[in-house]
Amino acid sequence: MESTTATRDRLLARQQELQSELGQVQQHLEQLDTKVIVSQWWQAPSGPAGRGTVYHTGLDERCRPQRSPDEITLYEALRAELVPCRTCRPKHS
Repeated sequence: MESTTATRDRLLARQQELQSELGQVQQHLEQLDTKVIVSQWWQAPSGPAGRGTVYHTGLDERCRPQRSPDEITLYEALRAELVPCRTCRPKHS
């Protein structure tokens, strides 16, 4: 049978693991709330690589949609199966 001290240590370690996982989940949720810029055609894209199929981070003004851009959350962009712009997408380290 496991001693009280061993049980407490095991439960404390598990609590720390769960708190760490919760922190990671919260970070991911915050990322999904990030605003991205899309073409006015994002709800009716034309073809797999046509207009309205890309989202922009807004970090590079060269690739920002010029005519009536919309601002949506990253979550909405991913649900609509939009892909990140090759020019302004964030670089993963």
